[in-house]
Amino acid sequence: MSNGMPFTPDVEQTAIAIAYRNRALVADTLAPYSPVGLRNYKWTEFKKGEKFTVVDDKIGRKSTPNQVEFSVEERTGSVVDHGLSDVVPNDDVTNAPANYNPRTHAAESLTDLVLLNREIRVATMYNKAANFGSTQSLAAAGHKRLDDDSLDILPFFLEMLDAPLMRPNAMTLSQSVATKLRTHPKLLKAFNGTSGDQGLVPWSYIKEVLELEHVTVGQARLNTAKKGQAVNLQKVWQDTLSFTYHDPLASFNNNRMTFALTARYGSRTSGNREVSAGLNGGVEIMVGEAVQEQIIAKDCGILLTNVLTPA
Repeated sequence: MSNGMPFTPDVEQTAIAIAYRNRALVADTLAPYSPVGLRNYKWTEFKKGEKFTVVDDKIGRKSTPNQVEFSVEERTGSVVDHGLSDVVPNDDVTNAPANYNPRTHAAESLTDLVLLNREIRVATMYNKAANFGSTQSLAAAGHKRLDDDSLDILPFFLEMLDAPLMRPNAMTLSQSVATKLRTHPKLLKAFNGTSGDQGLVPWSYIKEVLELEHVTVGQARLNTAKKGQAVNLQKVWQDTLSFTYHDPLASFNNNRMTFALTARYGSRTSGNREVSAGLNGGVEIMVGEAVQEQIIAKDCGILLTNVLTPA
């Protein structure tokens, strides 16, 4: 169907692709975009102990300050092109109802799918034990799962949060885990006091007692059925819980410590090209971006797996 010609950038479609946002997706919060100047990019990783080692900083009347040398380890990465396309027959445009543009609709729908794929990549990254400095399975001996009413949940979390290199300021969890957490009787008792252990604990209270700045709940779903089969919606986010540290000012250029970033070369773009489609031809619409999701400082993260009792 394609004529092999490159896509011609379209200003209106690109504006739609950049502005469009599915509010159920959280990848942009958990691995924020950071621009890079080339497809192959670099960043430096400080040895974690050096920024926390105390050095005598007293200066004598005729002496010079003690010199400190920070060694770095250079890391490299490269962006990957991600994009999808759809063909819109010219007859569809000609016969479209008022206030409906098939090309605009295609650009929005393609953007939604490109972002859903990004959500899946970030969710996979956040569920991989190797990406975290500390991982605990609550199915292991001596542990209690989060839906165990006898778990003393606040001390359990607070002790854990004090362990990493940088105390985490963010919690990420699935919707199922979020519900179990907010209805845990001991957490409800702590919130309600003498009012009992019924209800739903507000996120504001959870953030306050755990000293967190952000709580992110993964709610996205995807259809795993093959084309032509009945829809089979599955959760993108597994039933895990993670604590991570995020610096909103971090980028690939300034070496600030943060758990994850996304390298992006250029911006999300949309273009089109003429193709054979039906009697009167058509246009192939494309939406894509060149990105790479990257763990920057895994020692700033804790992953809890098997947090709920299997159904």
